Amino acid sequence: MAEKFNWYAPSSELLKCPVPGCNHIGHIITKIHCRLEHGMTRDEVGKMYGMPKRVLTYSENQIKARDEVWMSNI
Repeated sequence: MAEKFNWYAPSSELLKCPVPGCNHIGHIITKIHCRLEHGMTRDEVGKMYGMPKRVLTYSENQIKARDEVWMSNI
């Protein structure tokens, strides 16, 4: 199950493919993506480049709140 967590993002997050120059971002880095885009299995990608990186996403309300705090500090 540990492998599954690394290739599948938690509910409100996304993952970025670890291969340098690949800009693929999604909830899952699939075996199909690794095979078609990089010509490797997902295990080979993991061994060569490491695990996917977490990409945090923010809701529109979180962005507005951040902007309000930033504007109040000017």
